[in-house]
Formats: sequence, structure tokens, C-alpha cells
Amino acid sequence: LVPDCKAYWDRVMAGAMQVDVPDPLLANVIKASQVHCMMAARNEAGGRRVAPWIASVSYGPLESESNAIIRGMGVFGHDEFARRSLDFFIDKYDPAGFLTTGYTLMGTGWHLWTLGEHYRIARDADWLRSVAPKVVNVCNWINKQRAKTKRPDARGRLPLEAGLMPPGVMADWNVYAFYMYLNGVSCAGLRDAGRALVDVGTPGADGFEKDAEAFCGDILRAYRATQAITPVFGLRNGTFVTPYPTQLLPGPTGMFFPGEDGNRSWCYDVELGAHHLVPYGILPPDAPDVEAMMNHMEDVQFLSEGWFDYPAAENAKDPFNFGGFAKVQPYYARNAEVCAMRDDVKPFVRSYFNTIPSLLGMETLSFQEHFRGFAAWNKTHETGYFLHQTRIMLVMERGDELWLAPLVTNNWLKDGMGIAVKNAPTFFGPVSYRIESHVSSGGIEATIEPPMRSQPKRIVLRLRHPDGKPIRKVTVDGREHADFDTAKEIIRLKPVHGTIHVKAEF
Repeated sequence: LVPDCKAYWDRVMAGAMQVDVPDPLLANVIKASQVHCMMAARNEAGGRRVAPWIASVSYGPLESESNAIIRGMGVFGHDEFARRSLDFFIDKYDPAGFLTTGYTLMGTGWHLWTLGEHYRIARDADWLRSVAPKVVNVCNWINKQRAKTKRPDARGRLPLEAGLMPPGVMADWNVYAFYMYLNGVSCAGLRDAGRALVDVGTPGADGFEKDAEAFCGDILRAYRATQAITPVFGLRNGTFVTPYPTQLLPGPTGMFFPGEDGNRSWCYDVELGAHHLVPYGILPPDAPDVEAMMNHMEDVQFLSEGWFDYPAAENAKDPFNFGGFAKVQPYYARNAEVCAMRDDVKPFVRSYFNTIPSLLGMETLSFQEHFRGFAAWNKTHETGYFLHQTRIMLVMERGDELWLAPLVTNNWLKDGMGIAVKNAPTFFGPVSYRIESHVSSGGIEATIEPPMRSQPKRIVLRLRHPDGKPIRKVTVDGREHADFDTAKEIIRLKPVHGTIHVKAEF
């Protein structure tokens, strides 16, 4: 039975992204995470649709959190799993155009955003054309909802929330409000689904991107207006930073609703806070107030009292190891992704690795929903986010550039070590690379198989010496290469059709 079982899973995983890293435990967690997402899922219609359950035995396929699973599996190359999971929710569309399985309406925008990303990676145009009319109906529903908040008052003035989605909820807490997260994901879904629909020639889809631009403007106007009347947030060193409102309230959510949602109301400023506007493309990652936001989350929110574990006093004693991740449901917070978008390498590495042991069950290498094994077992919503973070650690698109090993720890490039990524799906097509460290003799070598579907403007390879030494010389295919940055530890390469051999000397 063991050889048969192994052969089965080898076949299932064969077409997906293959990862080889020097940490055997992490390598197994990466493999197990993909398996757990599949094993927790159910199917319907004879397997034509996959119901991506967000845990093994709890909650079912929620219209919101299931998207983390679809995204994580999609960026790891499980195209069929992702497509059939999207089909599951498309089949659940209400005729009016919204999506819910009875939990929230927030999953409507999240689903569209996931669908748009899936198309950019898989490019399954025939599939998208087959479901396009239904997707158009959902995009139109978002526009109709936004129209409801644009009604002027008795004096003809538009309210602060003009152009936003009507008040809604995001998770367990039943407080209806104008949340930045909810509006950001709806805007991102309208924009990215609209772009995908245009790409496959869908009639009537060409206006959705402009609608999303207007939506983005309305979000920023309401956000800035609320930010302007909110008191500044204090850091531990006595300085203050620009506030970042979670909803249209001039202060922290926990201050206005103390003790609610099982004493978790404060975490809506963290796990579901305004920093989500960065990965949704509403706030630019290099904005000064995004830096302020990240500093406050790191300095205050991540060291606050945790739910079921991580008391504040203990966090304060060891902020390096106990900081860097949220303290209720850490994988909801997107701080690691924001660090990646800002190219903050060391903060990303710390957040990525600090989060894993807070939820990982060593018996089956599955992630729990909360600390101390509380709540759902094998919470694949968390697993999906872990896979997504792992993928951007190894491969990441940044505009029209493709970055390889952008956020890899330099501890993996000690002498004799190396990493390998094979068949990683990207917006430009699959890419493979291998990095081998020979730092005892002064160098690190890399072999790259570039994507062939379309060419990025450039490929950017990051090589971080384990002792922090700067790159001194680079050769590409045996020829000296001058386009490298010693401060950023990167080598910029022109895409070619064929294997690229890189050697960096330190």
C-alpha cells in the first residue's frame, strides 16, 4: 500500500511547483500543506466542481476564506484544483449577482479578485469565456451596490461614504460598517476580474476597470477624510505616527467597541485592518503612511495580548521572536505580503518564520485556526495563506519584472547549501531556477529557465551572502555582467529564450 500511496501523490503533485530548500521540516510542511488543502476539500457534480473546505471538519466552503485556499493552490500550480474551486462558487452565484454561502457578502469581491489572479496565471481563456456572463453579472452587482451610497442628503451634499459598498460584516462579528478591507477587496475584484474579462473579449466588460478606478478614488477620499480626524497613534518610544482607520471611525475599533466579539474587536484593526489596502492596490506600498502603519503594527499590535496565548508581558520580553505576527488569527494579517511589496527582506523573513510555529501541529504538519490548537483542526484557510507567502518568498511578480528568490533567508546560502524551484507558475509563464552556494571559494551560482509564454521586462535575481558580503563581480553565461546592485543584493537580467547561467563573486 505504501508504494501505491506514494505513486498516487507523486502523480497528483507532478504538475505543480516543486520546491527544494535546505530546511527538511519546512520542505515537508510545504508539501503537506498542498495535500491538506486537497484532502479537506469535497466535490460535487461527479468531481466537476471542488468545494474548498476551510478546515477538515468545520465550517465548510465559505465564500470568503476559501479564496485563500484557491489562491495558495493556484500560485503553486494546482490549476485544475483552483479552476474547479472557482466553478463551485460560480455555481453558487445568486441571480442578483452576489455570492454567499450564508456567512458574508465580502466573499463576492474576494472571489472576483481570486478569479482575476487565477486567469493571469493559468490563462485558461476558454474557461473564462464560458463563465463570463455570470462574472459580468457579479461586477454589475458591485456597481449597483456602490450607487446606493451616492444619494445626496437634503442639502444636496454627498455623504462621506459616497461610492463605497453599503455597510457589511467581514467575519464572525456582526457589526455592520464601512470597512476599508471590505471595500478594498470589492474594488480589487472589480478591477482584476474586469481586466480578465476584457482580455478574453467579453462584451460590456470594458468599463469595469474605469469603474474600479472611480471606486478606488472614493475609498481613498473616505480613508483620508477619516484619517484626518483620527488622533495619531503612539509608538513605544514615545513618538507618534499617522493613524490608519479600519472603518469610518476616528479611532481604533477596539476603543469604540470594547470587549465585543469575544474580546476580539480590537483585532479588526490588525488582521482585518487598513493595511489590506496595499495588496489590493489601493495604497502604494512605498507611501509614507504605509511605513507608519507597518511600524505601529510591529511595535504595538503584534506585541499586544494574544487570544489564548502570547501574553503581552511575555511578548515584551522577547519582541524579536514573539513579534512580527498578529495575535488572534495571524494569517489574516497581510503584513508579510506588504513587507514583500516594499522589498523589506528581513522583516518578511522574520514574520514568515515566526508565524509558522504559532499554529503548526507537529503531528500532521497542519495549521490550526488559533493558538494552542483552539477551534478548527487543519484550518486550510491558514494553509492557503502560508502557501501564498511561501511562493512570494521564492518567486514574485513586481509590475513587469519577475523576481527570483526575492525574500529568501541568507541562512539557506551557507557553503554547500542551495535552493531549487521548478515549474513555478507566474504571470509570464512557468519559471524554474536553482541556486548553489560555494561561498567558501567566494561565489554563488544560479541556473535559470525563464518563462516562455511572455517575457518580463527583466528578471531580477537576489543572492544574499550568508555573512552579508556585497556582490563584487557577476558573470552571465561566461561573460562579465555589470547590471547588479550591491546594496539590494540583486542582479538584473534580460530575459532570453534559453537557460541563463549566473555566477556572483563576493
